[in-house]
Amino acid sequence: MRAGNRLPGWEKRLIDSLFRLVTLTEGREGAKKEERPKFVGYQDLLKLLANPECPACIIVRRSLKGFVSMAFIEELTVPEFREPLRAARGYCREHSAYMREGAKNWLRKMGVAIVLEDLLALVQEQMRTKETVPPVGDCPLCRLEKDIDAYAVKLIADYCQDSEFQQHYDSSTGVCLPHLRKLLQVLDGEGKRFMIVTHERKLDVTLGHLREFIRKHDYRFAHEKITPEEAESWKNAVEFVVGR
Repeated sequence: MRAGNRLPGWEKRLIDSLFRLVTLTEGREGAKKEERPKFVGYQDLLKLLANPECPACIIVRRSLKGFVSMAFIEELTVPEFREPLRAARGYCREHSAYMREGAKNWLRKMGVAIVLEDLLALVQEQMRTKETVPPVGDCPLCRLEKDIDAYAVKLIADYCQDSEFQQHYDSSTGVCLPHLRKLLQVLDGEGKRFMIVTHERKLDVTLGHLREFIRKHDYRFAHEKITPEEAESWKNAVEFVVGR
């Protein structure tokens, strides 16, 4: 799960720092999950559980936003940042949104403009000389997202047997289905059982709201008021199934 040397510059530093946090206590003989030190990553995770969204999705999105926001200033002239982006002909459609969202001031806007000027000049040159356009390569942020996602899953998995974490998680929205699937692939024993039982209970609630939302749109029950939870149930179900 640890990121390899293929990650350049800022990307590698980000992933390495994340994994250093989550592996601080690895290798402690006989240590129980409940005894793991509550470092900054764990405290941050508890805060994320207070949001009505999958905490793993938040970690991934926040990290990618932070990377793009800083990279287009600090790494703009670094070949290790520019070359993968050039080879990919820019980010994919999904991750290009981070460029737009991150361009909050003239300096970041200038960074985006410089990168895109280079990419468009490359396209123009190939059109002129070869009468075609260059193929699209693998999006650098897609690769980075996989590593950050692995960190988020490992962070949650490491504390699934911790009683304090379980209490916070039980009262939270919990993870989305894609991240639940990944967690169940790496968990076993008490941690896996906790996730299954907890999400079975959460699905009971979600299905109850969905079914009432559907039922109350039947003309026979149209006089019954739809609750706020029922009104939002279809949106919450979408976010659970696909993540945000």
